[in-house]
Amino acid sequence: MASSATGYDRIWEAAASACRTLFLEGTGTGTLTPVAGGAGDVAEECTALLTLTEPGHPARPAADLCTADAESLLNTMLRKYPESSLPELLAARLFEALASRGCVAGGAADDDESRFLLQEAAALLRFPAALADRMPDLRPALTAFLRGKAAFSGDPATLAAELAARDPFAGGRAFHYHNGRFYPIELDTIRPVDQFYGFTGMRKLFQTHFRDFARGKPPVPLLIYSLPGHGKTQLTIAHVLAHDNLTLITADEEVLSHQLPDLIAALKQRPDRRFAVFFDDLEPDRVDWYDFRTQVGGAFTPPDHILLALASNYEFPPSILSRGCSIHFPTFDDVRCQEMVEDFLFSVGFRHTNRNLVSLIATGYTEDFGQKCFSELSPRTLVRYLGKYNNPVRRRDAVRIACGQVIPRPDSQLFYEFNIRLMRRLYGNEYIEELRRDRLRELE
Repeated sequence: MASSATGYDRIWEAAASACRTLFLEGTGTGTLTPVAGGAGDVAEECTALLTLTEPGHPARPAADLCTADAESLLNTMLRKYPESSLPELLAARLFEALASRGCVAGGAADDDESRFLLQEAAALLRFPAALADRMPDLRPALTAFLRGKAAFSGDPATLAAELAARDPFAGGRAFHYHNGRFYPIELDTIRPVDQFYGFTGMRKLFQTHFRDFARGKPPVPLLIYSLPGHGKTQLTIAHVLAHDNLTLITADEEVLSHQLPDLIAALKQRPDRRFAVFFDDLEPDRVDWYDFRTQVGGAFTPPDHILLALASNYEFPPSILSRGCSIHFPTFDDVRCQEMVEDFLFSVGFRHTNRNLVSLIATGYTEDFGQKCFSELSPRTLVRYLGKYNNPVRRRDAVRIACGQVIPRPDSQLFYEFNIRLMRRLYGNEYIEELRRDRLRELE
């Protein structure tokens, strides 16, 4: 590195030092490489730009920094990031790099290490404008890309707050991961955890698992399996949102198969947060489980601030079930239907069980199904049906009818036939035949 008295030389030297500190790590072979999962492409491009514009480089006279290679790199970056500028790109990546070191997570700089790292960040943020001054012959678009619109403070505390504003997880509780980025999502239709009914054992497992994770206990992956409509998605998301210190990340099956290490590496850089990563509607036979087996119980272990939750309408392979906590919902039938109705009545103020009222409401639900008001018999459609009994007048009328002499009962055969049809459609005839053989063996 050349030493010089000019202003640009000093800024370049400080920026190069900051880049090594914040963006690069040793490879064990005497070279430096961008930190995986943290700075990404911008770190590589910034490192290359610093190399190409080094003052006093033997191949680049100090008076001629506007080399073809540097300008070509800037053109490439401008095409790649047409809606941004180099200072803004650096600010976003600097936030990630600092957060991974426990700095600026809360927008504070109250210790020597944080102040040092923030001073390094300020040095790197001064570089693009200095380069624009030193390369006056650049076309206007490239000059604008170097200068940007935001001016960042050199004061550590103020800079910490400015960088924290670039937090991709700020202002939200739920995000979707796609193509290496996190996109905010709205979850207005998720019910609170106290508005789920029945399946007491399953709900207790959810409550315990997410409560322990929120309190800092190292997590075990959650593997959730049931027929459609049993509440896998709603329960998972509701229990994440029930804890203020948890952030939900949803991702598609393709990410689980081919990008899981990248996702974990990105979240690993944010130990200031606790993430519940949810893969929903999986078809286990289509998933490439290599990365999951490697990252969970294999060569690696996810950081303690990352919980993986997987949900499917199909059973998971035994080699996957052995790596997590399995939650298998029992089949929804007339008994569980009435349990859900009973829980609902308790939630709206009934202190004692009224079996006639429970039976009346459950039968009304099955009759609506028979009238094609619902396409399935499931907890999902039952909750929708129970919504009409949020009306106190309707509940009062139902209580009056339940005092009559003859009270109908829900048809257990209706549930059985629906579940058999559903399982045959999902799993095929061989699965049904195996169930029948198991039932016969139980009767022997």
